[in-house]
Amino acid sequence: MRAKSILLAVLATSALLAGAVGGVAAQPDDNASDAGERGPPSDLPGPVPDFVGDILGSVNDFLSGGISDLGEAVSGIASGE
Repeated sequence: MRAKSILLAVLATSALLAGAVGGVAAQPDDNASDAGERGPPSDLPGPVPDFVGDILGSVNDFLSGGISDLGEAVSGIASGE
């Protein structure tokens, strides 16, 4: 019975939050002065450092079972070892 009450409270809270966020997101933008500046930025950031690819590779190795301690692998990459 307690689990049902908790589940009902979580669902009710989620519905209230989703309604509040949806209502805010649906508000129209009355500011037309920035209409020409909408869309993706024209200047994109530079490429990520090489170690980011190494970290992502370690995550893939961990998910496929190639390494057992992801934290140690990432720590080693981040510290430059």
